[in-house]
Amino acid sequence: MRSHAAREEKRTNRSRTGSEDGLAKAIEIVVTPAIFAAAGFGLDRWWGTGPWLALSFGVVAFIMKLLVEWYRYAERMQVHEADIAASRPSGQRGIDRSAGIDEPASLPTGVSLEADTASTPTQS
Repeated sequence: MRSHAAREEKRTNRSRTGSEDGLAKAIEIVVTPAIFAAAGFGLDRWWGTGPWLALSFGVVAFIMKLLVEWYRYAERMQVHEADIAASRPSGQRGIDRSAGIDEPASLPTGVSLEADTASTPTQS
């Protein structure tokens, strides 16, 4: 089992890396389509086809970059959820424990889950 200090250090390192990684991803999402659009612009000028290659290269590069980032995000979330599930304590009330507090065997003597009709006040 990991210590509290080790978890905090990992969380701090992850958040620091995440912010730096986020800026890099944002720049990458903007610069990559710009480079492809510039290449398309060069081909448009060379072949005399107008702005069509520049637009299509830029749009396709932007869409592909968003798809790549989406799949990377989904993979990171799967790993994160697996880490959370692995660090969850077992033997406590939850999905992995069938016996709960609501079962009659675990109630104190003389306590029932049935409604007590004798003690409820009646309205006249």
